[in-house]
Amino acid sequence: MTPIVLVIPLLAAFMVMMPSPTRVKATLALAGAVLTFIAALFLPTSAPVEMLWLPGIEVYFLLDPSGAASVLVAVAAFVMIPTLLYASNRVTEHPGAMLALLLAMQAGLNGVFLAKDLVLFYIFWEVTLIPSLLMLGVWGGKARRQTTVKYLLYAVTGSFLMLVAILALRPLSGAASYRIDDLLAVTPLLDLQVQLWLFTGFALAFAVKLPLWPLHSWLPDFHEQNHPSGVADVAGTLYKVGGWGFFAWALPLFPDAARAASPVLMGFAAFTAVYAAMIAISQTHLKRLLAYASLSHMGVVGVGVFGLHIAGLSGAMYLLAAQMVTTGGLFLISGMLYERRGSFELDRFGGLAKSAPTLAAITLIILFGSIGVPGLANFPGEFMSLLGAFQTSAWLGGFATLAVIAAGIYGVNLYQRLYQGKAEHGAVADVGRLELLVLIPLLAATIWLGVFPNPQLRAIEVQSEIAQNQLTRPVAERAPVLDPATTLNPSELSATVRPGGQP
Repeated sequence: MTPIVLVIPLLAAFMVMMPSPTRVKATLALAGAVLTFIAALFLPTSAPVEMLWLPGIEVYFLLDPSGAASVLVAVAAFVMIPTLLYASNRVTEHPGAMLALLLAMQAGLNGVFLAKDLVLFYIFWEVTLIPSLLMLGVWGGKARRQTTVKYLLYAVTGSFLMLVAILALRPLSGAASYRIDDLLAVTPLLDLQVQLWLFTGFALAFAVKLPLWPLHSWLPDFHEQNHPSGVADVAGTLYKVGGWGFFAWALPLFPDAARAASPVLMGFAAFTAVYAAMIAISQTHLKRLLAYASLSHMGVVGVGVFGLHIAGLSGAMYLLAAQMVTTGGLFLISGMLYERRGSFELDRFGGLAKSAPTLAAITLIILFGSIGVPGLANFPGEFMSLLGAFQTSAWLGGFATLAVIAAGIYGVNLYQRLYQGKAEHGAVADVGRLELLVLIPLLAATIWLGVFPNPQLRAIEVQSEIAQNQLTRPVAERAPVLDPATTLNPSELSATVRPGGQP
């Protein structure tokens, strides 16, 4: 079952690109998304898939759905269903190509979350960049070329540094392969200085995709210039995988370096959360406001991850999943509002609740979910992320909490500017049948993730415990206990360690 979540969207993307009527393309794309989500629901009980792929350098095609991966894949697959439905009806220029790119993006993201071989992870990491660049470059706004180049420079520079670290990792550590278990057996034993250099290569790549200040400046332009329907912005929201990279790879592989760098990275993350939330308050462009709000959420994710506490680690991954629903939903709502007003400037709105009460009510709930109101999607992840941060640094945790206060300000202000006051620019239509089909699943997920977090958190904590064990285990306990008269080669050494790096 595990590789099916890659095969289905790729196959659907290929079929959508074949010559056929637009309605057939839309049906195929939606069917692919639904089947991918159904398959994702079975991931927690699915077995890993492993086979040697590049024998010369010991690279494996290894997909493992355990831990947080199953949650993130399932949530991303769920969000892609209404996104594809909306795209098929609102993207008029080359709609089949847009649908195919969204499906290809989904397949790549699933690979990023499921890969347990470092080289395979890097390949998915790079391949997933292509659909986001094409969606921006082909369907973007007037400044799409400059924005695409800017985004590409940030992404490629970070990825190049990670590639250098990957190429150096195995020779320096003596790992038997690039599989996560083989790496966990030996990389924590590396000298601190070596760990710091390798960790830096990974951290710069992940910080771009988290993103963290000051490597964030591509993000507001990226969202502002994307297609006005918001569907490409949803894909970009799903693609904020830097936090996953730190959680699944950088922290457990280099625990000494992670502990040494944690105060600095946590400081950057806390500043990102507060800075972005404050900037969001002053925005007059709807999509730029949502971009900064999303950046603030990623700062909170970073605070949870870099706190190195199990509550923060689990909360960060939960928030990463929840914001896929809430931020993605808000971007789709921005597309619906653009269709009504032909602009993202907030001064073109106001008083819409009188003529579009249903849209106003749905927006209010999803917006409240986004700013962390208790009982809705983002709250469990935000609360646990900040709780984990407080365990490590009370003052940084307290500072990051200011982002929650600022979120309340920009959230309430945004709702008032969109839906309250006088309708100076005239009435608008309330939600239509298509828009209800798009928004109701996102509304339901916003409530579900807020009210019933336990099933998802239990799966996430399995992987959080592995990272926590790596970060807290003394150096002397990381190496397997061997008979001094016995000499093992690297492959035999890794074989003495169980999955997760535990002897």
